[in-house]
Amino acid sequence: MDKLQAMKVFCRVYEAESFKLASDSLDISRPMVTRHINSIEDELGIKLFQRNTRNISVTHAGMQYYRHCIAILDAIEEAESEISELTLMPKGRLKISVPMDFGLSHIVPLLDRFNRLYPQIELDIDFSDKRVDMTESGFDLAIRGGNLGGDQFIARPLCTQRNFICASPEYLARYGEPEVPEDLTAHKCLIYSNASSSDRWPLVDDLGEVQMVSVSGMFRMNNGSALTHMALAGLGVIYQPGFLVSQYIDSGKLVNLLPNYRGYEFTFHVIYPQRKLMSRKTRLLLDFLQQNLVDKVLS
Repeated sequence: MDKLQAMKVFCRVYEAESFKLASDSLDISRPMVTRHINSIEDELGIKLFQRNTRNISVTHAGMQYYRHCIAILDAIEEAESEISELTLMPKGRLKISVPMDFGLSHIVPLLDRFNRLYPQIELDIDFSDKRVDMTESGFDLAIRGGNLGGDQFIARPLCTQRNFICASPEYLARYGEPEVPEDLTAHKCLIYSNASSSDRWPLVDDLGEVQMVSVSGMFRMNNGSALTHMALAGLGVIYQPGFLVSQYIDSGKLVNLLPNYRGYEFTFHVIYPQRKLMSRKTRLLLDFLQQNLVDKVLS
């Protein structure tokens, strides 16, 4: 039996956690999937999956074998891709994940230019602020800000961002303007629920000392644009990045509060799996994003 094809089938079963889903996605019969898996297990002399009539689970040996298989298959794909792309226009689909608000404001405006440069590269974009598992999700690239955590991916910096505390003039006329960070505890704060410490806002003074302020409020949301519109309507105080609020601060629709303190400053990174060798089309997108965003301080 073709060893490489058997590896591909094994990897698909591993990723789908199902013989049936693997057979459907590979367009081969389920008995053929079973034969491929049995052939590998017979040759290795060990079980890669524990299976019954209802479900399957991968064994420790299966996990180890998957890591080796995926590295081999990626290396072959990369070699074939490099040779074929020497003479061909880069093409194919890239699956990427970007934060909702940052993606809409800073990635979407770049897409027309990228498409003009590489018209045969298809982009499958998932707009979400949720963290993604780069090992299992199938994403080629993801853009994330703040503390990335983990070591299962490689991260490249794109641009720097800072948060601002602000509220509308109408809100401040009703409830007063905070003069020191501690005053925020008495205010109606609009809380971004996806933040790691959503109800504790870090502020940095002129000496570089960080103060964590505990806040509370009636509204928690997982979308920064929604919170910004709530603040514009006079419903509370927000702690949001400059790319969402700067235009409203400049126009006077929002007031930058506690100007002697700086909000949390963080960097957006583009990340990709360590296990996955980078195809040329992925490299082109990564280089394009870095050329257009790297080292820029977004306000």
